[in-house]
Amino acid sequence: MKRLLGCLLAALALGTAGAATFPVDEVGTFPQGSNAAMRWRQIAPSRGGDNTVEAAVVINVRLNLAPFRNKTGKIYMTLPQQPVTPVTVSWTTQGRLLPGQLVSGQRGLVYAGPILLPLLEETLVLKIEADGTRLSSAQNLDFHFEIDID
Repeated sequence: MKRLLGCLLAALALGTAGAATFPVDEVGTFPQGSNAAMRWRQIAPSRGGDNTVEAAVVINVRLNLAPFRNKTGKIYMTLPQQPVTPVTVSWTTQGRLLPGQLVSGQRGLVYAGPILLPLLEETLVLKIEADGTRLSSAQNLDFHFEIDID
């Protein structure tokens, strides 16, 4: 029985030893402007029509990758689940990070490969969309970045 338990514990350790997830220091990351004003996609939303509200915001990203330098990993942008309605976010970049999309409660890949520089700076243009019929007040979107190290 002890041997079986030992084998199971070793198998679990091997299964989780492949990659570890860490938060990324993003102290220098900030939006250009203070708030993203959500606007109706259609001028006159209707019952059967499109009730999407959307906004665009530019984010200056500054990631301190010094602790992960000379390692290989994947960097993700994450957005926690939103309490009122799901939020869809898509983004474009200047080329240092990958463009992509995510839904609140998920994470989206922004980089995969060797971490060679201690600091990564990029500008993201985010397009944010949500169901306007479910929003009654301003929402805080707490984006953050995390890294999986191989």
